[in-house]
Amino acid sequence: MHEASCNDESGLPCQAQRQQATIEQQGALMVTQTLGEFRIDRVVESEGAFAPASMLMPGFDPAVLAAAQADDWLRPQFLTADDSLVMSFQSFVIRTGRLTVLVDGCVGNDKERPNRESWHRRQSSAYLDQLAALGLSPADIDVVLCTHLHADHVGWNTVLRDGRWVPTFPRARYLFSRAEYEFWERAHREALATGGPATNHGSFADSVLPVMEAGRAELVGAGHDVCAGLRIDAAPGHTPGNSVIAVQSGGKRALLTGDVIHTPVQIALPQWSSRFCEDAAQSAECREGLLNHACDSGTLLFASHFPSPTSGVVESAAGGRMRFRCVGC
Repeated sequence: MHEASCNDESGLPCQAQRQQATIEQQGALMVTQTLGEFRIDRVVESEGAFAPASMLMPGFDPAVLAAAQADDWLRPQFLTADDSLVMSFQSFVIRTGRLTVLVDGCVGNDKERPNRESWHRRQSSAYLDQLAALGLSPADIDVVLCTHLHADHVGWNTVLRDGRWVPTFPRARYLFSRAEYEFWERAHREALATGGPATNHGSFADSVLPVMEAGRAELVGAGHDVCAGLRIDAAPGHTPGNSVIAVQSGGKRALLTGDVIHTPVQIALPQWSSRFCEDAAQSAECREGLLNHACDSGTLLFASHFPSPTSGVVESAAGGRMRFRCVGC
């Protein structure tokens, strides 16, 4: 089953789950980036020390990491002294001047996630409050994009209303990768037929299918242009239909990389895939290609799980390595 190989995150230490939930929103910087006519903002659901790096990346080796970044640039912003990863769960809002686009819907409220203590039946106004602080209501969102359909990227697709899951953003078109949707739809049908674990912690049933049933979703292929300067590109490996969002305006470029890169540790060592990747080798190949292309190009990266202020550029480092430099620190 796909669930056990990629998405059963119940191996997270409960202490790490509680810590990440406890420090929700603390120190999360809201840094606006402007690219030509486009504006990109963050909506942070939670941020903090997540879990040991060795839990997320089975190949993690402190000695190898130390050799890969002589000046220890990852600490303390991205990696604690005891090798725990500092991570964020967040969405991005892109305003093009004509469209308001939300990318990735985090965990959401009221979701049944018994294997993830910090995700289970969440009750927090912080996410929608931050959206309001940007001058936006759910009805102002024109398009919702999901880089992939894991539970921590689709949760705010829906809200619980009168006992039913309904689209959070009532006017929005939700664009899902056709390859991604079909992969998880098959897994969902298999789970129902065999009585196996709910697909993606149940998020396919409560955060994806209700959008389809409401007629708000559209399945698109790789290379789909959302509008001029905003494109969905294929980036398979983490999941079969995984995508990145390419932004170009005013001579500037940005990539919203989703889970192609979970942590800047993977910029120092791109070969280390996460244990949640469906195809670890393909994920590493995709990540290395993306980083090599972005390195020293000035392309601004927005990675879903990088902590505050999140955005930055990839630059060459000693020994043929790469490093991440925040923009907006």
